[in-house]
Amino acid sequence: MFFISFLLVFLSSYFITCIFAPKSGKTKAAGFLILLVSVFAQVVLTFEMLSLFQAISMYNVLFINFLFCLITGFLWIKKNKPFYIPDLKNTLKRITAALKRDKVLMIISFGFVFFIVTAILLNLFMPVISFDSLTYHLNRAAFWMSQGSLNHFDIPDNRNLVMPINSEILYLWVLVFVKNDIGLGFFSFFGYIASIFSVYTILDITGFSERRKLWAVFMLSSLASVIAEASGTETDILIAGLVLSSITLFLTALKEEKKLPLIFFSSLAYALAMGTKSPSVIAFPGVFLLLVFLALQNNKKDFYKPLVSFLIMIFANFIIFSSYNYILNFIDYGNFLGSESAVTLHSFRGGVKAVIANFIRYIFMLFDFSGFRYSDYVGVHITNLKLAIFNILNIPPELGVAMTDNNIINNRLLDVKMGVGLLGFLLFLPGIIVSFIVAVTEKIRKGKVSLKNSIIAAFGLMFLINIFCMSFSIAYMVFSVRFVTFMVVISAPVFAVSYMKKTNIIKLLILFFVMSYFLVMSVNLSSRSYAQILKVILQQRTLDDAREKVRCALFVGYKGKMPFCYLRDIIRTTPKGTNYAIIPSYNSRLYVIKMLETEGYKIDVLLPEKFKSYDLSNYDYLITTNDLMISTVLLKPTKDTVVTYKINKNGDAYYEKHQPLACIYITTNNFIYDPTKNQTIIASSCYIDDKLFKEKGFRLTKVYDFKSQIKDNANYMKIYKNKNKQN
Repeated sequence: MFFISFLLVFLSSYFITCIFAPKSGKTKAAGFLILLVSVFAQVVLTFEMLSLFQAISMYNVLFINFLFCLITGFLWIKKNKPFYIPDLKNTLKRITAALKRDKVLMIISFGFVFFIVTAILLNLFMPVISFDSLTYHLNRAAFWMSQGSLNHFDIPDNRNLVMPINSEILYLWVLVFVKNDIGLGFFSFFGYIASIFSVYTILDITGFSERRKLWAVFMLSSLASVIAEASGTETDILIAGLVLSSITLFLTALKEEKKLPLIFFSSLAYALAMGTKSPSVIAFPGVFLLLVFLALQNNKKDFYKPLVSFLIMIFANFIIFSSYNYILNFIDYGNFLGSESAVTLHSFRGGVKAVIANFIRYIFMLFDFSGFRYSDYVGVHITNLKLAIFNILNIPPELGVAMTDNNIINNRLLDVKMGVGLLGFLLFLPGIIVSFIVAVTEKIRKGKVSLKNSIIAAFGLMFLINIFCMSFSIAYMVFSVRFVTFMVVISAPVFAVSYMKKTNIIKLLILFFVMSYFLVMSVNLSSRSYAQILKVILQQRTLDDAREKVRCALFVGYKGKMPFCYLRDIIRTTPKGTNYAIIPSYNSRLYVIKMLETEGYKIDVLLPEKFKSYDLSNYDYLITTNDLMISTVLLKPTKDTVVTYKINKNGDAYYEKHQPLACIYITTNNFIYDPTKNQTIIASSCYIDDKLFKEKGFRLTKVYDFKSQIKDNANYMKIYKNKNKQN
């Protein structure tokens, strides 16, 4: 059934592409981006419409798909059935000729193809295993499927509620039909494809040689975090593809007579990005300034006309395609960005000095050694240089930091901490500097800067503007390295200036690093090593068994089993139709439990602070996932929260007498909330005594004390049975 839905969505998007895509010249390539953006937009709009009526289901989705296909097909016929056929033959001829003229590029192209194949195979086989996905990205899609809408639900992790939702709507599209997460990595993969296609097209329209275009595409593709995200469910490369598509379509519009349709799709691509992840919002000032520059270069005194059209259309498209969860946030929390705790946790802090400090930290994030041990020898010197700069500027090293990186230079292949790899500081940073030098020297020599050189310098400047905007937009976290990756990818045309026609020692050194990432790193990603995966496949009876072994394995290697998979298997021993209530902590991998509803079980999530108000009589079993249930979803804002605990002189909380339900509130830096001080609560930590469960009619039947290699795993699960129900 998903195949039918996909065909209907693709066909209706193709009709749209045939109607609006340029039909000839270099701008013809924009049709591919229109197709991708149309598919994304149609899926988002479909689920938003159904959500308004709490009607998300397989057959309702198919009905909307068919309706859209019927409408777009009618418009296509009315426009005399135009066809969009990409000019693949001539493009391949140009690429082949360029590769023949540069043997280094030819070698890199084989590595590039190898990487593409490895990414496709991983996306075909790998289940979703990342912590963020099982606790947040994919988890929220499972809850939406269960309730039939995109509305907020009971969950102890506020990321499931407050964050933008567009990428998870794509996951929901698959889950509704397949009831499985197979192939979800392809959404990020197509974000990557859109990124390299956009970079190639931008450089093509601007007039760069075929070899420089290919060089930029290959360098972008060999960035460590790009290789990792092309076969995963992190969304940075997806929003990069949307933002680059927006820039490409805007540039294409400037070259066409009929500008408005292309400007519409440009604004639509960026609006979709803003509804997918917040870095695209942070980058908007830098991107918009780039669009202003492009408009000035092409339209001279009439430059403002396409920009005004873009702004009007992006506002309309944002309201339609990306505002759904922002509005829900405002309804539930009085803030479009989310709850008080979420905003406080991620908000910038520290003043002007923190802005400078963050800018320096983000630039130093480009000094990344993912996959190479060289940092063991030079990492301490890089760190000392950063600290020396802080010292000279009289800035405390941890000013403005919400989640420290301990000043460690990364060399691991762990997705969430990987940067862009060695090429970030060997090619990208020097490329920005060279682009500025070339523009300035050309201005001095010739009195003006050529379009090619000015545009590359503009992309380099956009990167610095984006990093600056990020420096005062959010608090610094070690995981912000992924946002830096996004900023690098959307500025990737800068790589074009680093191309060298002649083969020299520098070019051969770059060849070594690029091929290392393509051939070695791509098959040795942490938790996705081809050698380990193949071993699991050979050990298991079926491919499905192998996928489940990989999904449930401990993060380090494939030995042991995740606690929540143990719990899932325990639930499966009970009859289908059994009702479960689970009280989880904020870091619980609930996706594997919630998906049991597709097998006939009923799984509800309860919040500790609301426990006394729940009617538990219909539940057969009650499950807690830890001794202390931590929640970042708070029932009241800080000013309305009443605490009954006391705080001693050491800052520790205590109750004067035993409480069957005891909750402690936590502020930033894990301090206990003291109502006498000016603080903001960001989480609650609750303990529920067994006696309270007994009063509700439940008796303790099983206790599991999991000793995991991962400290964040649930490690003390308890299962209580309803004494009044026989099953």
